Amino acid sequence: MPFPDYLDRKPRLIFFTDFDGTITTVDVWDWLVMTEGYGPEELHRSNQAVMDGTMTFREASREQLESIQIGLDKCIKKAIAHLRIDDGFIPFYQWAVSVGVPIVILSGGLVSLIEAVLKPLVGDELLGIEIVANEAMPRDGFQSVNQDGGSWTIDFRDDTVYGNDKAQAIRSYAEYRDVMAPGEKPILLFAGDGVSDIGAAKQADLLFAKQGQDLAKYCRHQRVPFVEYRNWKSILRTTQDLLWVS
Repeated sequence: MPFPDYLDRKPRLIFFTDFDGTITTVDVWDWLVMTEGYGPEELHRSNQAVMDGTMTFREASREQLESIQIGLDKCIKKAIAHLRIDDGFIPFYQWAVSVGVPIVILSGGLVSLIEAVLKPLVGDELLGIEIVANEAMPRDGFQSVNQDGGSWTIDFRDDTVYGNDKAQAIRSYAEYRDVMAPGEKPILLFAGDGVSDIGAAKQADLLFAKQGQDLAKYCRHQRVPFVEYRNWKSILRTTQDLLWVS
């Protein structure tokens, strides 16, 4: 049920969220780059360059993922074996479905990995969840993304400096909301943790930023209002309270 069908159903809230490091407890792509790519020091340099504004997120993520030397299918298997979903996310998801709150995952990662992680937990239909993310494609000289040796690269969703502009995705809903009747306008929320979420930081009505991570540091530095969270249990409580008063 992609945009704008969610709005046509007139939900009271729409919840946008990052995936890696937000729904999962660790950023799986960072872990893969550290273990199967060019390592933690180069990863830190690349991420810091994005924070400093000397490299775009698009440039950094392409560089990082192209350093991975195993095929995509192996990446997904390793990721599923390593990562954990935040303990509070499934209860949040179940509550959201029960009250008609759509969840829109906005990710700088890959649709294929997100689906592989979520479908065993919530069902193959991913009821109530829309995934807006990138795809993978073979690099020159390779026939398949599943070959080893650096066979794949990221096929970005758009031409922006983010590759997948989370801010524009939220703005699309906000602009559509502007023409809705006053009593039908949903509240837009967003949860994130890292550098890929910076562009979306000012777009939602309420921002959740993960404690101790880059997004919270950025918001403090830029004086962007946010609610700091440790896990999805606290997000659930705040969202339930917001739905109750809205």
